[in-house]
Amino acid sequence: MNRTLLNILIPILVVLPAAAQGPPPATVRLDEARQEPMMTPRSVTGEIVSLRRSLLASQIEGFVIQLDVNAGDSVKKGDVIARLDATLAGFEVRRAEADLQAARGEVLEREAELARFRRDLERTRMLTEQGSATPSSLDAADVAVRRTEARLLQAQAGVMAEDANLALAARRLENKTIRAPFDGRVVRKRSEVGEWVSPGDTIVEIVSMTELEVRIEVPEHLMGYLSSDLGSIPLTIPGLGKNAETTARIISVLPQGDSLSRMFPVRLSVSVETKNLRPGMSVTAYVPTGSVAPVLTIHKDAVLRDEGGLFVYMALPNLGSENPAVTGQAIPARISRLFAAGDRVAIRPGQIRPGSFLLVEGNERVFPTQPLIVQDAPAGWSEPKPDMIDIGDR
Repeated sequence: MNRTLLNILIPILVVLPAAAQGPPPATVRLDEARQEPMMTPRSVTGEIVSLRRSLLASQIEGFVIQLDVNAGDSVKKGDVIARLDATLAGFEVRRAEADLQAARGEVLEREAELARFRRDLERTRMLTEQGSATPSSLDAADVAVRRTEARLLQAQAGVMAEDANLALAARRLENKTIRAPFDGRVVRKRSEVGEWVSPGDTIVEIVSMTELEVRIEVPEHLMGYLSSDLGSIPLTIPGLGKNAETTARIISVLPQGDSLSRMFPVRLSVSVETKNLRPGMSVTAYVPTGSVAPVLTIHKDAVLRDEGGLFVYMALPNLGSENPAVTGQAIPARISRLFAAGDRVAIRPGQIRPGSFLLVEGNERVFPTQPLIVQDAPAGWSEPKPDMIDIGDR
């Protein structure tokens, strides 16, 4: 169909639905698409990573007698992940407790002996001063005290050693129960009930779902435009669906890059709620390049998403409505997004042209060709601009 005929049909297409029976008018607000100079970014890819990932391993050998978690299960810090057979470890604790009691009894015995020998030494010293005991007797009494003091120190050291043995046995018993080191989710099981594990063998793999960040790879020629002072940069996370568009703050630029690709890792702190993120999700970040060019932008609230991708509702003037309050009609149009900058979204030129009026409030409930009641109409809305849309591209 040639363009002259389309230009004739456009007013007819706009007027007919208004006269026909259809949905009631929708009250909306509009914003104008505009051409404006912006720093054009470059898209780089990356992924969501967890700051805490643990290959949870056993610190001790033993048979696995309990392992109730599975891949995908959520766990809290301190939750029991697995238990090893603790029968022998329990016996070792009981034996260590008995040895500790015996060592403490020996200390009491040495303390009693020391008290007796110290009394003997005092009596011998008094007798020596009175001439009733020889100096050799005093020396013998003094040696007995010193010998008993040494034995007491040995007994006290024995208590410390047995106390350490008890703590070690208790720790071995405690290690038979393997607990989650932090809140997270099990992503993989590496063992099963009935298996023998040795120290260092992985039981499960756990990742934190709350301590997340973005890692991207940036070419070296763009490194000069990146720093923690840059603020936020646009980010797209396809796994978030309709909330895919967000921003991220630069945490740091890692100083070591790949010597072959000349790509440098950059850490970003994403601004969306972590409960919606998953480690491994792909991301596209838009980093500054230093070049400025005119681009077509629309308000972010105009952008909608369905199974076919991104689209907007344009407001075309409806001059044939019987309702004087109805001044427009909603026409859907697909868009191709380039990048976001604040509350504006840069798109590729297509159906949308500079000066096109787009629905930014009330657009979630609008149907195609639905009549519109425009509130707070922007300047220029009352003057129809046929070149705001290229119907031939639809």
